[in-house]
Amino acid sequence: MESNQIAWLTSLAGLAGALLTQLMTGLFSYVNDRRKQQLDLQKDYRNKRTEIGENFYFMNGELMAMIKKNIAYWHTRLDYRSDAALNFLRQEMDRLDAYQTKLHNENWKYNLIGIYFDTPYDFGEMLEDNKRSHELYLKVLDQSDIIRRTLPQERDDLYPEYQAALKRLCEHYQLIYEKMGTNMKAVKSALVAGFEL
Repeated sequence: MESNQIAWLTSLAGLAGALLTQLMTGLFSYVNDRRKQQLDLQKDYRNKRTEIGENFYFMNGELMAMIKKNIAYWHTRLDYRSDAALNFLRQEMDRLDAYQTKLHNENWKYNLIGIYFDTPYDFGEMLEDNKRSHELYLKVLDQSDIIRRTLPQERDDLYPEYQAALKRLCEHYQLIYEKMGTNMKAVKSALVAGFEL
């Protein structure tokens, strides 16, 4: 009977060993698959984040260049009042507006920046600044229209108010430019940090 018990115990130990081996193999395989899945997910997130960050960096750079061109346009308007000069400047601004529209239509990823990055100049603040820009721009247009409808000999008295409106608009644009610059720095820092080992 002892040999039967030994055979029985040996087969039971072999079965337990096989089960334990299968269990450990399954557990290690599960843990390894989970780790691989997690690494793939992190890699996909990092790649998407990089793509969005690069798109934002490009778009923000283009928009900042446009803001500088707008500021230069308005400063130039202060100096030149001839119809030919103003028509040329208007054509330049129309081209700039068309390019800006094209950029926004083709680069929808720009709007996803808040999902992947913490930016100091947030969307709500941008909307408020955009509203303020429109108000200031309308004041400039109103002043320009008043000057245009006034007799030439009476226009000189209206220019100081027009210039003050332009100055406020340019200062506001400069403030927006600086805020957009802080966003670019934040995104750049986050992208660089994402590639550090």
